[in-house]
Amino acid sequence: MKLIQLLISMCLVLVFSSCNNDPNSVSPINSESFHEKQIQIYFQHSQPQVHDSLLILTKEQNFILKELNEMLSMTDKMRKSGSNSIWTALIRKWTEFNAKYIGTDLTPYSGNDSSVYLLKKTLFPEETLKWAQVNTELVKFSGEVRFSDALEILLYRYQAIVFPEKLLKSVIFTHVFDQIYINIIGSSTMEYQHTTGGIVRISQETNYPTGNEMTLKSECNDLRYIDIFIRIPSWAVNPSVTHGNVKYVANPGEYCQISRKWLTGDVIKVILRN
Repeated sequence: MKLIQLLISMCLVLVFSSCNNDPNSVSPINSESFHEKQIQIYFQHSQPQVHDSLLILTKEQNFILKELNEMLSMTDKMRKSGSNSIWTALIRKWTEFNAKYIGTDLTPYSGNDSSVYLLKKTLFPEETLKWAQVNTELVKFSGEVRFSDALEILLYRYQAIVFPEKLLKSVIFTHVFDQIYINIIGSSTMEYQHTTGGIVRISQETNYPTGNEMTLKSECNDLRYIDIFIRIPSWAVNPSVTHGNVKYVANPGEYCQISRKWLTGDVIKVILRN
């Protein structure tokens, strides 16, 4: 009898383990945006362009907007339900759209060909704005690197992008209480009140995407424990994240987690391509 119970227990463990490793399942983090006044951005980015609201759209443009609006609607449903079936359908749509129009396989280091700085297809501003909104919501919901990769392509590679500063500020840093996610690499600062009290200021210093290094600095009025998650782009090569002689696990396409007590003057060095 005990042997049978043991076998049943082992089977249950295997079943639940396989469910947790299901690529079609989702484990949302539901991070939140900081208030835009808490974020300062110090790098150049394109501003919204004004277009005639009476502009007649082509059949393809209407189709693209319909697809993007559907993805936004599905993302909202995901936040409310956590349905794996909706997630699977959403990711299928996202992957097809990305492959057809965007091309996240092209990176800042794909080569010297100027074509790497263009999208696979020219999208008009309303379309790029919708795509940015879709990926912003998916970043906050899932905490997956691919969505931040997609945002950086719009931000740094496509010169005609409609990327309002308010939208950028809503995603460059996000948080779940004192878990801070750095989703977009770019010179910027974030300041907030720690849950135990006191002000914490986190700064990114970088010339990315021209360069491939970023320095993260902290300012605290006292010792504060914070989990910081630094996005390592999928295209990174032998990336490294260090604090003095301490090296953290940094894998392309994942977030590097740094869980420690922070003091003013703490410096983290991130190198994306070694």
